[in-house]
Amino acid sequence: MKKIIVAGAGHGGIVAAMYLAQAGFDVTVYEAKQEADLGYAQYDSVHLDGFELAGIPVPEDYKVKRTGITFMIPGTDLPPLKQGVSDDTYNVEIDRKALYRWLIGPAKEAGVCFRFGCAVKAPIMLGSRVAGLTTDEGDVYADLVIDAAGIYSPVRSQLPEALGIQNTITSTDIMRTYRAFYTRNMEAGEPAYKYIVSLLPSPFCGIVWAITHETEVDILIASMAGELTDELIEEKTALLKASNPVIGEFIRGGRVADIPVRQPLSMLVADGYAAVGDSAFMTIPLKGSGVGHAMRAGKILADTVIADENGFYTRESLWGYQVKFFEEMGNGSMLMAVIKNELPFITQEDIEYFFRENIISSELLEAFGSEAKFTKILASIKFKELREKARKIVGRPYVRGVLVRGGKNITRCIMAQGNLKEKYETKSANKWNASYNALFDSILEEALKENTKEPAEEAEAKNDTEA
Repeated sequence: MKKIIVAGAGHGGIVAAMYLAQAGFDVTVYEAKQEADLGYAQYDSVHLDGFELAGIPVPEDYKVKRTGITFMIPGTDLPPLKQGVSDDTYNVEIDRKALYRWLIGPAKEAGVCFRFGCAVKAPIMLGSRVAGLTTDEGDVYADLVIDAAGIYSPVRSQLPEALGIQNTITSTDIMRTYRAFYTRNMEAGEPAYKYIVSLLPSPFCGIVWAITHETEVDILIASMAGELTDELIEEKTALLKASNPVIGEFIRGGRVADIPVRQPLSMLVADGYAAVGDSAFMTIPLKGSGVGHAMRAGKILADTVIADENGFYTRESLWGYQVKFFEEMGNGSMLMAVIKNELPFITQEDIEYFFRENIISSELLEAFGSEAKFTKILASIKFKELREKARKIVGRPYVRGVLVRGGKNITRCIMAQGNLKEKYETKSANKWNASYNALFDSILEEALKENTKEPAEEAEAKNDTEA
């Protein structure tokens, strides 16, 4: 019987473990936390298709129609902009602790062994192959290691450079978030909007939200600009409460955590190794689709492992997992990562201009919120409307520059996707890996360069354009 070990009880790792155990594999999950400490007491909305495509049943009570996000700009008289949402789109609203119970229960029934309270410390290497893990309980060896240990995974971060798997991250790869729950002030009546997101540009560079539930209000404060100090949290919380009288007194939470906001790993697999979930940065920045993507990827990974009849679990035999992930989810993540690189430099003036001139519409926001309908929705926008938006954009040098760079880089991403070949071959895989990482390094470098120009340089660039 082939032995599989999973580093960390991430959602994707648990899903993969369950399917592999059902197929007769010996599967053990090593998790530093105790089972009761997994997750946190907060409700989150997860796209329903994440469960459906992962083959995870969902109780009808958890299914709710998606609520469009209402975007606002604090301190202005600009009207809010509500995201369009199709009637046939649903989310799963579930407490994160309940979600863990929902996933772990069937995994245990399938035969997965969970070693809670046992931290993973490092990978064990035999040559260029990941052969096991060093844990609190000693060294454990396996035919395959699945890395579901999160963005600061002690496995991925200590892999040899020769494997070609990016093992370090930078401050631009994460968003620091604060999440808390407050009582709902019933005397304030019904809020005009249930789900409000306020855009806060540089120097804070982030978002805050307030989501009104039946008896409580969920708030989030997120920054891409570095530390979230107590002073900043107090300032942004006061801002939220001033504009949302429905927010009452603090109940629970107050947790600060980092979430990945970058493109997925260029290389998800190596000999004896596969990364899934946050360890592989399987999120779409700005959309919060990490749980759904991780579960779907866990199912794809399990199917790929089961299909490996030889049981060698090499990069070549695991390559199908890499290809299918990028086909179904990773390519969209690449395009959204391009947009993320520009966000830290958007000014309050730019955001106000977008709202005031109706450059961002309800339909465009719906497009960004629906992967399946992205092309269809964009295609439905009339040419005359697009031409008018373009005319307004041309008058804003900074915005024009963002869109020119964005269009160019999105084209580069689409072209790069062609380098990922369906059939594994060492030379083409190495080419994909190098070109993918070089692409995003250059995109970030260009964004930093363009947005730190001296005023004189900007004026010169503008004069050249006009000439």
